[in-house]
Amino acid sequence: MDRETMPQDPSAGAVKDLSARAAAAGRRNLTLLTICQFLYYMGMGIDLTLTAVVGLRLAPTPVLATLPITLMGAAAMIANFSAGLLSDRFGHRKVAAGGAATAVAGGLVSMAGIRSGDFSVLCAGTALVGLYKATGGYFRYLAADSVPRESRERAVSVLLCGGVLAAFVGPWAATACAGLMDTEYAGSYLLVSVLAAAVIPPVLAVRSGPAGEEQEPSPPPVRIRAAARTVQFRTAFATLTVGGCVMTLLMSAGPLGSRHAGHSDGVGAFVIQAHMVGMFAPSLFSGWLNTALGPRRNAVLGAALLAAGALVGAADTGVAAFVVALSLIGVGWNFLYVAGSTFVVRCYPPHAGGRVQAAVEGGTGIFLTASSFVSGYLFTTLGWQVLSTLAALPPLLLCLWLSTARRVAGPGEKTG
Repeated sequence: MDRETMPQDPSAGAVKDLSARAAAAGRRNLTLLTICQFLYYMGMGIDLTLTAVVGLRLAPTPVLATLPITLMGAAAMIANFSAGLLSDRFGHRKVAAGGAATAVAGGLVSMAGIRSGDFSVLCAGTALVGLYKATGGYFRYLAADSVPRESRERAVSVLLCGGVLAAFVGPWAATACAGLMDTEYAGSYLLVSVLAAAVIPPVLAVRSGPAGEEQEPSPPPVRIRAAARTVQFRTAFATLTVGGCVMTLLMSAGPLGSRHAGHSDGVGAFVIQAHMVGMFAPSLFSGWLNTALGPRRNAVLGAALLAAGALVGAADTGVAAFVVALSLIGVGWNFLYVAGSTFVVRCYPPHAGGRVQAAVEGGTGIFLTASSFVSGYLFTTLGWQVLSTLAALPPLLLCLWLSTARRVAGPGEKTG
């Protein structure tokens, strides 16, 4: 009997159709979440570009210049753990939409503080935006749960592509909108509210899972204690903590260092823009690189780049040195973020990681907040170059540990 005339297995066709629909639903979800990520990072880019500068203008003492951005991190730290637990109960979509709503309020409060010249009101507004910052970190986990199983790890990198355009537009928008209202920079924080409001419709339109997987019963949540015993969890925690702390420390001090070196606010904005390009542009290929090298080797590369960026900052205070340093720091963070998130996703099956995510986001958030809090003090006491020198030590140690810790190799990754 000819192959063309042989009876076809109807179940095979159904499986193929189901797989195609799952892939299409996954692409739709990833597109919506990439839009959300763009809007999120664009709003964060405005805060990161201006908050230290505005804080320096309104603060009673220069030491408190980074207090508003530190309070943003502190609020995110407090909310990080609860956001994961709430997501485990109500779903990532509702929690992300709620976080965006708080950012709408936070942008308006920050705007009011700038118009009134009240430093405490500015601090309150940035703290509200910090709640949004906490939920924004969960977009990547929602993406991993909203695509087919075989695409989970790549989804993290694809999602970060939303930050590429934000890296170009965000810092530019921060300065372009500075004069829209009667008080300088008030219009920029109004834009933060508008961008946060725009996140709500697409995130609510994301489906809970790919077609064909939504009907499967969700597995029980993985307990934090069980996950914490694994090498994958410890590696994820170390990788995300070092990458986030060094990046936060130097990114927060970067605009202050640029101004202290005699550069204009426009140069400071360009430095942050270069930093954000470094953070997100590698997402166009870092997912492929993470798969090709494996997350451990990708993290080693990221740690080396992070240390290199810090050392460039320690070597010189010219415009070119600031741009290169913050760019390398951004690239190193990207590689560490993708690798660390991959290790997190490997700690649990789909739709069962709310508690694990809460532990990682909450735990690393404590260290990130501490880095932001001490950045102003360390900058004023040590200076940009000494601070950059000290910041190179943690990624160098992480690079050494990852290079020798062969047991953290993932499935299919060679250890030799």
